[in-house]
Amino acid sequence: MERKIVIEGDISIVSLSNVGSFEEFNLDSEEINEESEIKSIMEEIDAYAQSGELDIMTDVCTYKVMNGEDITYLACADEESEEKEISIDTFKLTNKTLKPIKDLLERASTGDIIYLRKEQGKANILLNLEISNSDEVMSFSYFDCSTELDEYDLLRESYYDVVCDTFLPESLKTETNKATTENFVFEPQIIYGELYKVVENEEGIKSLQKIEFPGYYFQDAQRNIDE
Repeated sequence: MERKIVIEGDISIVSLSNVGSFEEFNLDSEEINEESEIKSIMEEIDAYAQSGELDIMTDVCTYKVMNGEDITYLACADEESEEKEISIDTFKLTNKTLKPIKDLLERASTGDIIYLRKEQGKANILLNLEISNSDEVMSFSYFDCSTELDEYDLLRESYYDVVCDTFLPESLKTETNKATTENFVFEPQIIYGELYKVVENEEGIKSLQKIEFPGYYFQDAQRNIDE
């Protein structure tokens, strides 16, 4: 039996890209010290991000995440019933590991530049999920950072804040099946970018040090993303 899940609300598309190895930019963190230089670099990286080239040519992690409190409409329907509104509590939340983000950092070289990009806006998502019976448990992946990071980690590595305590709507599944995305309409309202430098302490532990220049980009165009 096929079940349809509709999710509407605020969503963030978050990506971390290692642009330090992207020869097109020829980035050297020691030379990024003028606001005009940083602004120019941010605009150039943003152009590559919007064209999709950044995802193809860099080491990147990307997640579409939502906060349960930002859902404005959540409903389900199947062959036997009409669409009805439900609560996020209907779903089980399964912890999603931060390992892909940590691995990206480990693969980076000291001095590399990491571009953090966060697109925030409204989304309308339609998911299809095959279920065996009406009692089958449905679950979403969820970033519970408290299982992998302590308070010191969160203060020192604030870039994790963009995914902590969020769930991934397209991760919907049961024990036997994973949902497919029939439709994903995204209307971005704010696009925000930051630059970080990969640094390493005396123990050889890598972390990201923010380059103090925030970049904000505003965009009204609607995006349709079908996966």
